[in-house]
Amino acid sequence: MENLEHWLIDAGHSSFRFTLRHLVIHEIQGGFSRWGGDLIFDRTEPYLSRVLVWVDLASIDTGDAERDAQVRSPEFLDVQRFPRAEFRSTHVSVRDHEPAVVSGRLTLHGVAHDVQLTIESQRNSTDADGRIRAVYTITGKVDRQAFGLRWNQDLDAGGVVVGDDVRLQVEAALVRAPARAASPDKHAPDFDADAGVGPAASGR
Repeated sequence: MENLEHWLIDAGHSSFRFTLRHLVIHEIQGGFSRWGGDLIFDRTEPYLSRVLVWVDLASIDTGDAERDAQVRSPEFLDVQRFPRAEFRSTHVSVRDHEPAVVSGRLTLHGVAHDVQLTIESQRNSTDADGRIRAVYTITGKVDRQAFGLRWNQDLDAGGVVVGDDVRLQVEAALVRAPARAASPDKHAPDFDADAGVGPAASGR
């Protein structure tokens, strides 16, 4: 259908970062090096657009190898049992001159919950190969406790070692895919669950 555009996340030119509180006053900042996804944009009815993002959880990097190993372990993410997180949108709210609000289901650690993301367009361009590109920032907040990630320790001075709210900050570079046959049902577009381009997406 001509009104549908298919876009792939170019993870090699994107970044997926997160921040959470550590030891009451400090913050842990980290990211994931292997992730990807795609967007099916409905130009006629934007609220029917669909977003899919997947993350290889073993690719976490907080700048501390010992801490990363602990986060990957069964004490926390348990990446052997739950190697991947996935977000699938259920509704897109688009208003003129405002960031889009995307509601959807996040599956993490074997648990699925509704979360909300804010997506804001930054720029569009055409590269040397004639491919249309776009850059978006994606922000959101995830309550780790809701996904069964409950490890923590109380501090003698009060408070806990790790906060519950994980703040997401993503800069997603997308490249428009060649036209293809779209799903006949616009409410269930044909996603590629391993979508993405670039070296960061190819390490699945």
